[in-house]
Amino acid sequence: MPTKWVWAYGNKTWLLEGFILAVALPFSLFPNQTIIGTLLALFGLIFIETLPVLLKWRPIQSPSPLDIPLLLFGLVLGVSILITADPDLTLDKAMGVLFGLFLWRYLNRTVQTTKAWFIALAIFGLLGLGFVSLGILNAAWLNKIEAFTPILNRLPNQIVAVPGQPSEGIHPNQIAGTLLFYFPLLWSVLIGQQWSKVNWFNWLWLGLTLLGTLALLLTQSRSGWLGGAAAIFCLTILWAFTVAKGSRKQRNLFALAGLLTLVGVIGLVLIGPERLISLWQDPAQETAVGSLGSLGFRQEVWRWTIVAIQDFPFTGVGLGSFRRVVRRLYPLAIEPGYDVAHAHNIFFHTAVDIGIPGLIIYLALIGLVLGLGWQAARHNAKLRPYALGLLAGLIAFHIYGLGDVLALGSKTGVAFWFLLGLLTTLHQLSPSPAKESPKLQPDSPQKRRTNPPGPLAIKR
Repeated sequence: MPTKWVWAYGNKTWLLEGFILAVALPFSLFPNQTIIGTLLALFGLIFIETLPVLLKWRPIQSPSPLDIPLLLFGLVLGVSILITADPDLTLDKAMGVLFGLFLWRYLNRTVQTTKAWFIALAIFGLLGLGFVSLGILNAAWLNKIEAFTPILNRLPNQIVAVPGQPSEGIHPNQIAGTLLFYFPLLWSVLIGQQWSKVNWFNWLWLGLTLLGTLALLLTQSRSGWLGGAAAIFCLTILWAFTVAKGSRKQRNLFALAGLLTLVGVIGLVLIGPERLISLWQDPAQETAVGSLGSLGFRQEVWRWTIVAIQDFPFTGVGLGSFRRVVRRLYPLAIEPGYDVAHAHNIFFHTAVDIGIPGLIIYLALIGLVLGLGWQAARHNAKLRPYALGLLAGLIAFHIYGLGDVLALGSKTGVAFWFLLGLLTTLHQLSPSPAKESPKLQPDSPQKRRTNPPGPLAIKR
């Protein structure tokens, strides 16, 4: 690395870029509040991505498998911004997505040590705590399950006003979607802790895990619960494939996964296919978790979302403009005053926002991040609980997305991009299989530290 670049990093260029990101965050989340502030935030984001490279304050980032998908994603995003008929709605979402992308790239180039990664994880956690706390303080709680009503009645409500918040409050489904970025992480780290030596951290983490689980239950979001159940199942499988092969822990994990699968199958058998078909065709029936009338609402939204995708297959209707376009062009059989904010399916909504090519690129990005995160989990035992928790969170979020959406550019969507950045930086910090090969580095000190002694070590 040239001396000038080394000097620049010693001069805390990364700290300046991080400060600009922090200042730009509120203007990116609420861009319609002040146009001048939003423009300055946009210029700040462009500054940290371009000028430090042009002025040789830092080196150009090394090529990665994500570069081409990110470039293509930026192109389809630009097209969906240009063709929108509702620039005020698009501005709100576009700034959120742009901030997320710049944040992701910032993490990839600055988080180069395990210590830095844990600092980034702490910021991720504080961000989530802020989002969830604001959501709980402003939630429009639903009373689907009678047992939860006494608890919900004791919670403070409508305490802090958030710009752009619906008058009735934040929907619990949105809180559940945000919680799913963190819920599997809490459980995964809890599973990975050494309980033979219990300390204050174990108890603190146990408390956070139980609080996070309680918050998810109180949302009474069926999509959130489905995502949470999927997260627990995924964690069980992921942990089973990363612990020592043939160990007692692996056998227990596979047994637990089998038990969870059996419980699910028995549940479906007890409900029966006729009952399931009846619930799909007549979702207004009462169940143990309240009426499924919202399923009929979703069926209506999905029907016209698919039509909109067929009408705008390459560009989408414009980033963030779905709520107006679906009313403007299609005879939606839903009360006119009701705000249909999104398509209630993350895959449908991404396609209707930025087109089918955009959906394909989005899925490619998610697939690449899952692959990189899985490699990190396999080859970095110290950070494995965190890697598996983040992986399960990404999977759980998309299971939740089958019935609800945190749309591209949504306020709490910042946590989504942060999660992607944590997973890709984990991969950068983890040793590659090639570096672990004894044939390539038989005398490496790192090899001797990270692997058990082999025949060669015994001979010596």
